[in-house]
Amino acid sequence: MIGMRARGKGATRLLLGAALALAMLAPAGARAQGIFFWKKKKPEPPPPPAAAAPAAQAPPVTPPNALTPTQQADKDRLIKQAREKGLNRDTTEANAEERAELFKMVLIIDGSDTEARIGFDQAQKDIDAAHARDAASQKSKEDANAAKRDKLRAAETAIDAGDLKTAGMMVDDVLSTSPDDPRALSLKATIADKRKAAATRKKLLIFGAIALAVAVAGVLLVIQLLRAKREHDKQRKADAAARKAILKVVDGVGRGKLIALDKDVFRIGAAMGNKPEEQNDLVLSDSENVISRYHCSIIKKDGGFWLVDSSQNGTSLNDQKLDRGEDHNLDDGDEFVLADVSRIKFLFT
Repeated sequence: MIGMRARGKGATRLLLGAALALAMLAPAGARAQGIFFWKKKKPEPPPPPAAAAPAAQAPPVTPPNALTPTQQADKDRLIKQAREKGLNRDTTEANAEERAELFKMVLIIDGSDTEARIGFDQAQKDIDAAHARDAASQKSKEDANAAKRDKLRAAETAIDAGDLKTAGMMVDDVLSTSPDDPRALSLKATIADKRKAAATRKKLLIFGAIALAVAVAGVLLVIQLLRAKREHDKQRKADAAARKAILKVVDGVGRGKLIALDKDVFRIGAAMGNKPEEQNDLVLSDSENVISRYHCSIIKKDGGFWLVDSSQNGTSLNDQKLDRGEDHNLDDGDEFVLADVSRIKFLFT
């Protein structure tokens, strides 16, 4: 019985070894799926039938650099725009940049386009030329501004020096190119104010000179007149001193008497005193005793003769009664009356 068990075990080992050998000989896919020869795999379902595809057309064979209709249309449009911008004689940098951009877009579409290549290069040259012109223009503007500043500084210096003519020429030169320059306009206004002030000062100087001349002339004239008057008075005094005067009794008491005025103090009265100071040079006495003892005097001074009344009954000169004690100048032909009883005429000889 033990021998039968041993034979049974040996048979089992043989079967396992055979199965392992078959498994090793089976395909790898079958091994991966755990398929053994004694286990049958279920068949996979068949795939669904494919839909019938339409008959496909082969794409057209495009030669090298060939463009699609859309690309060709874009290219033609861009080239047309670039040509138009090249014909409008606009030499600005903006125009050149727009042309360069248009030709660049053409070259992106068709890099072999000769016109686009030439146009792009020319646009770049035009850009460079525009840059050069802008730089030259900028330098010219800077130079002009520097020259303008120099002229305005020189004008300010001329104004300070009082040379308004030179300053005005410089400011006008600046305004001819920059009519709205605020600094130049301010200087022009300053020059105008200074010219106005100078004109006013000139007028004042002229008027002052005229007034001074008139004043000097007036002073000289006054001096001349005073000198002439002094000379005249001097001459008159000299003439008066040289002339002789007389008294003539023309009416009344003492009528017909004629006496020379040969003293500096000539006394007229009714009596003769014992003392020299009481003596009269012309004695006229009336019966009624109206002529005072020392009635009046004629005083010779400064080349003239002066009548002084000292009476009780009064003295009249040319029919005008005199105040007692006042002196009155006698002119040739004057007549004076003593107490209304004796008329005497004063005469130069």
